[in-house]
Amino acid sequence: MGLPGVGKSSVLAEAMKRAKSKIALINYGDMAVEAASEKGLAKDRDKLIDLPVKSQLELQDLVVSKLAKLGNKQNIILDTHAVVRRRPVGYIAGLHPVFLKKLKIDGFVFVDAPSEQIMGRRAADRTRERSALSKEEIDEYRLLAKMLISSYAAATGAPFYYISNLDGKLKESADNLVSVIKNIGWE
Repeated sequence: MGLPGVGKSSVLAEAMKRAKSKIALINYGDMAVEAASEKGLAKDRDKLIDLPVKSQLELQDLVVSKLAKLGNKQNIILDTHAVVRRRPVGYIAGLHPVFLKKLKIDGFVFVDAPSEQIMGRRAADRTRERSALSKEEIDEYRLLAKMLISSYAAATGAPFYYISNLDGKLKESADNLVSVIKNIGWE
């Protein structure tokens, strides 16, 4: 988990090259867009954020139900957000704690970076429609994400790991994620 623009997907891709065990990497946004498209709600992930909260929670429930079925057969890393920032204001849990109880969770990983670096990565990513956020807004977003992941860990009993993804340190971040994979017993 981590904020949009922190480099979660990059860290995950690099770590999967190094991991020795077979792990399915699933992107929550892809699954949510598929479910939203089937329901006629949205056709791309950047439009999901504009859906009513009720619709977002319904999508979370659908995605978690699908994950629960898959998770019984394999180890899965879910690329997702701990918290979702609503436009123009407000936040919702990236995965509502009620839905987390449907899953067997071995650990939560928060990929983080300094707010200034997240701002730069978000601005440089031309593949996504992301609103510009100030350093203070990203600071708040990061704090809320850490708080929510802590509550997820407390609610499920799963450990919480922190990985710093600093500019130019992708390989080190990926190595840290591989260490987490080993720590939870997947290798």
